[in-house]
Amino acid sequence: MQRTQERAQHAVNLADIMVQGAARIVELQASTARVLLRAQGRSAAMFGAPDWTESLGRAGADHLSELFVTGAQQALNLMRHTNQTLSLVQQQVGQLVEQQTAEVAQQMRQGVEEVSRRTEETLGQLRETTRQAAEESQYAGEESSEEQPRRGKRGRRRG
Repeated sequence: MQRTQERAQHAVNLADIMVQGAARIVELQASTARVLLRAQGRSAAMFGAPDWTESLGRAGADHLSELFVTGAQQALNLMRHTNQTLSLVQQQVGQLVEQQTAEVAQQMRQGVEEVSRRTEETLGQLRETTRQAAEESQYAGEESSEEQPRRGKRGRRRG
């Protein structure tokens, strides 16, 4: 998660540098165009054309440049805000996944404990049943051994 945040921050920094560089280039190009237009207007004025260089005034170019810079700054601020929001969402999702994982692990642990408890109960019942069967078998064996000598004596009398 830390790497993702670092990458996102690097991307925002790179975008910031690129937008600011583009703003400077646009400012430079606008300034260059204004200087060239003024030079051409003055050259034309030397040949008798009306001087229209005053209508190019610095204020119009400044407004255009400010508009571009303001738009670029707003785009960068929006990108930063979006990056922060995504980071927060990512952290919250990570916390939610951790919480749900812990809950699932707890449920599995409880399930294993329940299975273990039931297995112990079943084993106890099996032991009890086996003990009872052994006692009954022993009791039946004792009864049959007592009856065998009597039958043996009766068998001799008849024979």
